[in-house]
Amino acid sequence: MPHSVHVMIVEDERVIALHLRKQLEKLGYQRTSAHTRGSDALAAINEDPPDIILMDIRIEGDIDGIETAAGIPPHLMIPVIYLSAHSEDATLARAQKTRPYGYLIKPFSDRELHATIQMALERRTAELALSESQHRLSLAMTAAQMSCWEIDVLTRQMHSTGLGNADLNQNAEIVTESWDAFLERVATEDRDMVRKAFAYAVAHGDFYDVVFRSLDKDQNYRWLRARGKSFGDDRKGSQRIIGMMQDITDQRLTQDKLREAMTVFETTQDGILILDPDLNVTNANNAYYRITGETEENTLQKPPYFLSANEHPAEFFQELFSGPGARRQWHRDLDTHNASRGPISLSLQVIAVENEEHELTHYVMIVSDRTAIRQAEQELHYLAQYDGLTSLPNRLLATDRLNRAIERCEPSGMMVACLFLDIDDFKTINDTLGHAAGDQVILIAATRIKGITERTDTISRLGGDEFLIIRENIPNETAAANLAQKIIQELQRPFYIRGHEMNIGASLGISLYPVHGRSSHDLIRLADTAMYAAKDRGRRTFALYEPEMTANAAHYMTRSLELRRGLENEELVLHYQPQIDGKTGDMVGVEALLRWKHPVHGLVGPHEIIPIAEKSGLILEIGSWVIREACHQARRWQDEYGQKLRMAVNVSVRQMQQPGFADSIAHELAISGLPAEDLEIEVTESMIQDEVSMIQTLHDLREVGVSLAIDDFGTGYSCLRSIKSLPISRIKIDRAFVSGVPGNSDDVALINAMLAMAGALGLSVTAEGVETKAQYDFLRDVPGIKLQGFLFGKPVPAEEVFAPTIGKTKQF
Repeated sequence: MPHSVHVMIVEDERVIALHLRKQLEKLGYQRTSAHTRGSDALAAINEDPPDIILMDIRIEGDIDGIETAAGIPPHLMIPVIYLSAHSEDATLARAQKTRPYGYLIKPFSDRELHATIQMALERRTAELALSESQHRLSLAMTAAQMSCWEIDVLTRQMHSTGLGNADLNQNAEIVTESWDAFLERVATEDRDMVRKAFAYAVAHGDFYDVVFRSLDKDQNYRWLRARGKSFGDDRKGSQRIIGMMQDITDQRLTQDKLREAMTVFETTQDGILILDPDLNVTNANNAYYRITGETEENTLQKPPYFLSANEHPAEFFQELFSGPGARRQWHRDLDTHNASRGPISLSLQVIAVENEEHELTHYVMIVSDRTAIRQAEQELHYLAQYDGLTSLPNRLLATDRLNRAIERCEPSGMMVACLFLDIDDFKTINDTLGHAAGDQVILIAATRIKGITERTDTISRLGGDEFLIIRENIPNETAAANLAQKIIQELQRPFYIRGHEMNIGASLGISLYPVHGRSSHDLIRLADTAMYAAKDRGRRTFALYEPEMTANAAHYMTRSLELRRGLENEELVLHYQPQIDGKTGDMVGVEALLRWKHPVHGLVGPHEIIPIAEKSGLILEIGSWVIREACHQARRWQDEYGQKLRMAVNVSVRQMQQPGFADSIAHELAISGLPAEDLEIEVTESMIQDEVSMIQTLHDLREVGVSLAIDDFGTGYSCLRSIKSLPISRIKIDRAFVSGVPGNSDDVALINAMLAMAGALGLSVTAEGVETKAQYDFLRDVPGIKLQGFLFGKPVPAEEVFAPTIGKTKQF
């Protein structure tokens, strides 16, 4: 008899409890304990669990023996034997729910007690062994992410042990649910497949194997694999489906990754080679064969052909073998050939792969085709140094070559000539014939310059219509001038573009090393400055750099900045010169003339403002301001003095070329409230020489309602046919013709001709520059003529226009 068995007695009658302890000792149970209350017994059980409990049903305290037995922690698996003098059905039914190991009706014999205890202990031993076995099974199933399940075909009840409900945290207890409830957790897309597998197993009794997705407790899909078979019980007339279910989510993810890796391996644009430690190819993807043109037969079980010993020096292989071994990675760009011996550029990356013991197992080589990239790099390198249209060196390469020419000439003391060439009126060619024609002109110029220069000269296109010619070892300034003149003459030879006979006019500036500058940037800058001086001299010529040119350029730059600040600081003002009716002597209009209140130099006239504004581009902003100010002033005079004067305003070519110029005039008239007929726009003859866009702008202005006048008439080359067809209402005879009358017969004849033409065409006439009484007397009798000049008044500020003669007619 094992003396280590601990028997607990729960009995409220102490005499009976003492008798039981004596009885047990006699039977060989030496370790016993006794309690009279259920709560005390439960407390003692938690501290020192017994091997078996003899429980009286009716005991003192708040709970009886049955309730005490129900409170024992189930995991202790302590057998309970009820001792009672009662055996009524209600008591037995209550006791049965606690699953006792025995039930003795008092009084009982020693033999009955001993036999009941022994049977209970044997049963407990068996159940503990079974529980341990079940626990091991649960752990094994959990480790394998597996469960077993059984479906009763008749009742459609599903009993799962372990992971039967697709919950990885489920213990190995039996979970019962309906087959339909289980199907609800199966992914909608897979549900019909699982249902059909179940139906097939029921109908045929065959083995089934199905993979599907099911929701876990966190509402995430897990991949499950269910396998089993249908079994029938002829004796009971039942049918069951019994099998195993395993969570294969991790396997599926691994397979998906492998599948993705294989897809990448087969579909990537880069070639991939698997090499053994001796660099023999064990596998290659399709991209490698496509890039190199090689075949499997010529590739597998041998090193890649571009690693042949005949292709590279020994140092190459030393680097290759030491690279992956030491760094586990090696990279090299390689120019080689494909299977057809055509040139290709490859980028090779070799990666060493190790096992868990850090032993080299193989290499992965990534082969990227860089042929197109290499070609693009070469093209970009070319484009970075050469002009795309003419294939001449660009500014970057020209500067580099100029630096090298200076280095070569410095020891010998010889000179280097820089010729900066700009095509005259190139913008007009682009605007009239289009950019394609402009490109043809550039190509013709480049070809002709190359044809008359020496092979050692550098001819470059700096951009647009600018070229730079560099000649080394030039003996003197005369040689540079002769080269410039030769280029100008060659460009002037006629050629045809789109049916138009043309020639190229060019202006050149010359700078010499080391006379004018010692650096490439200075020489180019000074030649550029000289080129602008050549343009100022009338174009189609050249100019050798002189220090005064830099001073003039600096003056222009300073004046340009000052003019912009002057515009921003409201330093610009308008002065107005009266225009007189020749017959009555009344003031009928004024011409708005621009002035600049320079903070240092005082009042500056348009002869200095306009050229700077034209070159700097400020002419558009200044022109808009002039029109706005003139319109508002004319309206103010009408409101203050009731005097209706015609306001004459000069506009520039660039203003007339602006899209929507007529609309901007209409806008300023509307804002100021000045009637359109009180504004006269003055243009020069050169602005209307068959320029389609300019002529359209004149018609648009006439639609607005303003009058149009040709300023400085007679100094240009007006086409009478054009004047006849244009909406011109006035001509202004230039002061150059007025100054000679009445004494100069030629001037008199010319003015009479102009007056006759104007009369025939119905044009009004204004004569400018009237400064003497004799001139006035000669012109006053011309019908409808208007006169303007110092005889009637100099240009004055707005507040002085009416001051001497407000409301009066001046007599001459």
